[in-house]
Amino acid sequence: MVRLMAFKDTITLRRSIFTVAMYYSAIYFPLVIIFCCARVLMPGMESEPDRIMPQMAVELTSNIGMGWLAGLLIAAPFAAVMSTVDSFLLMISSALVRDIYQRNINPEAEEKKIKTLSYVITMVAGLGALAGAMNPPEFLQDIIVYTGSGLAACFLAAVVYALYWPRSNAQGCIAAMVSGFAAHLSLYLIGFFQGNGFSPYRPLSMDPIIIGLVTSFVVGWVVTIMTPPPPQDLVEKYFHEAS
Repeated sequence: MVRLMAFKDTITLRRSIFTVAMYYSAIYFPLVIIFCCARVLMPGMESEPDRIMPQMAVELTSNIGMGWLAGLLIAAPFAAVMSTVDSFLLMISSALVRDIYQRNINPEAEEKKIKTLSYVITMVAGLGALAGAMNPPEFLQDIIVYTGSGLAACFLAAVVYALYWPRSNAQGCIAAMVSGFAAHLSLYLIGFFQGNGFSPYRPLSMDPIIIGLVTSFVVGWVVTIMTPPPPQDLVEKYFHEAS
C-alpha cells in the first residue's frame, strides 16, 4: 500500500495492476514447479516446508559442483524479504501515527512530536519482528499464507472498485474491507475452535481467501448502490481527467 502512493497519476496506477500481475506470475509460478519437484527430489521434507527452498538450492548447486552458488540463490529471496519488511514498517508507523493519532487524537500535534512517534513505533515494530524471527512459530508458511490472503480479502475489492468504478464511494469501500477481513478471520477462528490449530475451516473445500473475496466484492457492491454516490467533481477528477 505504501508503494501505491508513489505513482505519478491514476492512469499509471491502473496500468500497474496488470504489469505487476504478470510480474508476480513470472516469479511465483516457477516456485510452484520447484516445490513440486522437491517432493520427488527430497522426500520427507513435507514436515519442514520452510526449509525446502534453501535446501533445494544447496542440493542442486552441490550436484553440479557449484555449492557457492546456493548463497546467491538464497540471497535473492532474502533481499525481497527485507524490501517487504521495510514497507510494512513504514505502513505500520504511518497508519498509527498519521491516520490514527494525528487525524483523530491530536490534529494539532507538532511535526517534531510526529517524527519522534514515528521513530518509536518503527523501532517497536522492528523489535517485535526481530523477536518473532528469533523465536519462529512452528509453521511460518501458515502465517505467510494467512497474512497474504487476509490482505487480499481486505483490500482487493476496495482497490478495484476505487480504480475502475466511478460510482464507488467511501462507505462501499469501507464495507468491502471490513466484511472481507471479517469473513476471512472468522474461518480461521472456526478452525481454531474446532481444534485444527492454525488450519482454517474450509466450507465446500474452498480456501478462506475465496470466501473473503466473494464477501468483500458482494458487500462492497451492495453498500455502494445503497448509499449516495461520490461528488461529481471527484469523479471528473479521478476518472475523466486521468483518462
